[in-house]
Amino acid sequence: MVTPEEREILLDNPELVMFEPYGAFKVHRASLGKALIMPAVTGIAFFLWGFLCPDFINRHPNVFAVTGCLALVFASGFLPILYFILDDRAFKKAREQHYSKQLKMLLPANLECNVATIEYVTVEKAEGGWIIDGRKEPFCYNGCVNYFKFEPKTEVAVIFGEKFYAYIKRDPKTESFYC
Repeated sequence: MVTPEEREILLDNPELVMFEPYGAFKVHRASLGKALIMPAVTGIAFFLWGFLCPDFINRHPNVFAVTGCLALVFASGFLPILYFILDDRAFKKAREQHYSKQLKMLLPANLECNVATIEYVTVEKAEGGWIIDGRKEPFCYNGCVNYFKFEPKTEVAVIFGEKFYAYIKRDPKTESFYC
């Protein structure tokens, strides 16, 4: 079992934990309020134009209407781009912080730890084989972040709990997981 102190070591050093963080991400973070900013600004500008230039509207009502409608359509069409920008920003921020928020959200209170000896690794497939509890078993690490290289004939600590697993990099801070 992983002690609370060891769990705190993991939370304080997320760069040493290779895990899948994607279950903790909230994608498409744009709210309805943020989605309506561009159309609202466009609509306000459209009405200000109408208020400040009434002579233009009286002389060219079709140009005014078409321009205003096209501006609102383009402003509303900006929403998917906003989603991409905000999602990309969230992933970049998480990567810079070594996915510490996601680790904190996903790391269960009750964790078990085991040490495995790496037999072989196929980097191209993000998989390999190890000896764990005296049995040869395959493992994979595709989708994991905070990647570190697995070397044959070395040990890796594996922690697991309810719907969670992670590999722990050997480091003086995490040496207690290898005892």
